[in-house]
Amino acid sequence: MERLIDKLTEYLATARGREVNLRDIRAFLKIEAGSKDDTNLRTQMSTTLTKNKVVKPSGKQDGTYKVLLPITPITTVTNRNTPALDFRFPRNYGQDEGSFGFEEFVEIFPGDLILITGRSNYGKTIMALSLMAENLGILKAVVMGSEYTASDTELSPKFERRIKRMTWANLINDDGTLNFVLLPVGGDYEDYIVPGCSNVIDWISLNGEYYLIDRVTKQMKDSVGNGVVIAVTQKNKDAEFGEGGERSTRYVDLELKIDSFGKNESMVTIGKIKSPLKRGTGRTWAFGVTDYGANFCDIREIVKCHTCYGSGWMKAGTGKKPCITCDRTGYVNKEVL
Repeated sequence: MERLIDKLTEYLATARGREVNLRDIRAFLKIEAGSKDDTNLRTQMSTTLTKNKVVKPSGKQDGTYKVLLPITPITTVTNRNTPALDFRFPRNYGQDEGSFGFEEFVEIFPGDLILITGRSNYGKTIMALSLMAENLGILKAVVMGSEYTASDTELSPKFERRIKRMTWANLINDDGTLNFVLLPVGGDYEDYIVPGCSNVIDWISLNGEYYLIDRVTKQMKDSVGNGVVIAVTQKNKDAEFGEGGERSTRYVDLELKIDSFGKNESMVTIGKIKSPLKRGTGRTWAFGVTDYGANFCDIREIVKCHTCYGSGWMKAGTGKKPCITCDRTGYVNKEVL
């Protein structure tokens, strides 16, 4: 007769990475509650299998356990020396041909995660799409976003207009097909990551469960292989982090924070850098977006105003008045200093 522990182990092997409870296990194994086999089941789950790291109790004394994934120790060192990617960053292809110059501060490696966070309508999408388009020569691309499509089979009119106006990029083939894979995905993004490609997720929505953001981004990184993840999240005005808070940056290799600047422009600030070439965290650039969200313009580095020290206000007798040096933005072009 097959032993209970053998049947139990076989059952748990089908549930790795998920939660199980004693009630369902009893039903599957046809064990009567309160019987001798039930007592044995409880002992095996709470003692033997917990000690052997097969399961982990929920801690709520509710008979629920997490079935752990098996882990194989790594015991060897390879001679591999993986170089950084020849990764290109966005620039302005208009008359002034300005660039952000992020490549001076950071290296991007296979398997990296770039996080773009910011308020709505201030340039997150053009930043993400430009990162993807700039690197089509080295990475095939997958783009996910339910707002990019009008249905499961058609592009939204706004997205189609945007990519047609990105004339510097080879996003549309001569036969009218897309030069990247567009997936109308609105959730479970980590399940659709394609290894070896740049995977754009614009934007991550977790239906209020943003405490899961670090778990989701970790699964994306684990799945992308030699590719790169370019993920977008929403950020409230003047917030330091995007939705999910600081945990959203735990597995990030490069963080770009986008906020409004002045009346009609935006600014991007480098946040976390995992592989810096030199100090870049805190450096900020102002920019405009033109051609219906298709292109950058007027890119220039900005620094805190030396008159108001970034507050936007200057002393006026016993009170304050708008800073005339920075026009109350708190920043001036770097070359002004």
